[in-house]
Amino acid sequence: MKANRHIYRQDESAQVGIGTLIIFISMVLVAAVASALLIKTSGVLQQKASQTGQETTREVASNLRIDRIIGERDYYLSLDLNDTGHLMKDDGTNIIEHSYTSPIGGYVEIENSNKTVSFDITVNSSDADGFTNATCSVAAGDVYEYYFTKSGTYEVSGNGSTSVNITVQQDNHEYGYVSKLRITMSLGPGSEDIDLSQLIVYLSDATHTADVNYHLGKRDGIYFANNTATSEYFSISPIRIRDDTSFDATQPVLRSGDVMEVTLDVRKVFKYGGAYPDPTYTGIATRTSIDLQIRPEAGSLVILEITTPGSYFKSKYIQLLV
Repeated sequence: MKANRHIYRQDESAQVGIGTLIIFISMVLVAAVASALLIKTSGVLQQKASQTGQETTREVASNLRIDRIIGERDYYLSLDLNDTGHLMKDDGTNIIEHSYTSPIGGYVEIENSNKTVSFDITVNSSDADGFTNATCSVAAGDVYEYYFTKSGTYEVSGNGSTSVNITVQQDNHEYGYVSKLRITMSLGPGSEDIDLSQLIVYLSDATHTADVNYHLGKRDGIYFANNTATSEYFSISPIRIRDDTSFDATQPVLRSGDVMEVTLDVRKVFKYGGAYPDPTYTGIATRTSIDLQIRPEAGSLVILEITTPGSYFKSKYIQLLV
């Protein structure tokens, strides 16, 4: 009996030691690290999925519609200033004496190719109101436009050079090619608001290409907008604003129920802007295809192809897309 009891007591001993404790703590730490990693990964995935869902909803819900595109024709008399400030033709030859006839609403465009010196030009006119003289300065490397708002006779001279005489008539329809595109925009049903200041318009006619955006800047913490169609920027004008609120050029947001018009001066964009400016460009000719791609900040890309008609006749405005 005593021998058997001694054997049983030897079998009742248990393993207790520092090795077992280390293994137990290691298992707990591994489980804690794995749990933290899983929790962090699930949180990141949830946040990413939520962000992707919101962006996808905005892309689908933002439905920019192009209601119509109108091409505007303008008369342009293009002149240059040489290094001494004298007027010369757009092709670089000197002016002897020229007389032109322009419609009301036409322009005389004077480019100063000198990059360091500005020159003064003088516009003398005789019209029904007796307007006689206007002296303007063309900055170095800049372009100046004088807009004929009234009928009469205008005399343009630069730095004492031979003048150019321009007769402006009410019934003259000598418009040139299409120089501006007026794009009317609205939103489809259920669309989210679109900030037009973030809009980008890509345009090409197979020979020229450019991208145009909106001029919105910030000075001393205050936003400002040069809402003018230039060689780099388009302008925005309201046609209808819901709630009868006033239009703010620094916050040109298109909302459901609003109708806005974006104006592109294609002639300036291709002549002075873009990656490869063309000094000889005069506007969109007849039978010309224009590719337009309009990229809003959120929403699908709007792709359009318009073709100008075979003849403009005497119309100032050409309907290109309805």
